[in-house]
Amino acid sequence: MITYLYHKRHIQTGLNYFGKTIRDPYVYLGSGQYWTRHLDKHGANIETVKVWKFTDLVECSAFAIEFSIKHNIVESAEWANLRVENGRDGGHTPAAYTVEARLKKGKKLKGRVFSKETLDKMSSHKGKHLGSKNPMYGKNQSIYTKELQRERALNRERKLCEHCNTECSPSNFSRWHGLNCRNKKPPQS
Repeated sequence: MITYLYHKRHIQTGLNYFGKTIRDPYVYLGSGQYWTRHLDKHGANIETVKVWKFTDLVECSAFAIEFSIKHNIVESAEWANLRVENGRDGGHTPAAYTVEARLKKGKKLKGRVFSKETLDKMSSHKGKHLGSKNPMYGKNQSIYTKELQRERALNRERKLCEHCNTECSPSNFSRWHGLNCRNKKPPQS
């Protein structure tokens, strides 16, 4: 996966921001808390000063930390960064999917109460893409697309559960099999 580090500057105020993205760095505005508030207040009139492209995360991280320290991006008033950029955090990081993080998020969302407006909005979207409302309704995939999907399905990584002998994708394996398998025998005491 390609990771980009970028240096952005607000054209009117001159405030700088150093960040990381896996999206198009020339289109992506940045997501730092102070930076996004600045853009909300002063508009998104920014320029991309420089972009660095990395395929190696260790190299990316080393460069990001070195750049952050060299330019003192946390302490300097010229930069909108609130912490040292390490080239790893932000977006979909593996840390967001740890057991502790999932439990914390679940606890936070438990017992939510939705307003009447929110419930109305959710019901208005119910069934929005069913049947003839689905953009692919009545259309067929080309032979090329079908072959491509078949080829990808054959090349997908599979895991075998030692408890129930089910072969499945790694994502399903971690959720339903292995340590979480319902056919797992309890430890003998």
